[in-house]
Amino acid sequence: MFLLIRKDVDYAYLQLCKAIMSGQETEEREYRPLESIKDNYPKYVLTRSDPIQHRNGIIHKNMPDLMQNGELF
Repeated sequence: MFLLIRKDVDYAYLQLCKAIMSGQETEEREYRPLESIKDNYPKYVLTRSDPIQHRNGIIHKNMPDLMQNGELF
């Protein structure tokens, strides 16, 4: 997991993984660290090409889409 320092909202947490849809165990492993953080800073899971999910306020994005659209954290 990475901690990003942002000018506009102070911090954001970032979890990178190739894919989370290979199984429930993988999904739990990738989301659990972010779910254990009890502050209100943005939390992201970035994957290669998984269907987007919403889980406990964690923002899931696919890296190719993020890069192609020029999105920022």
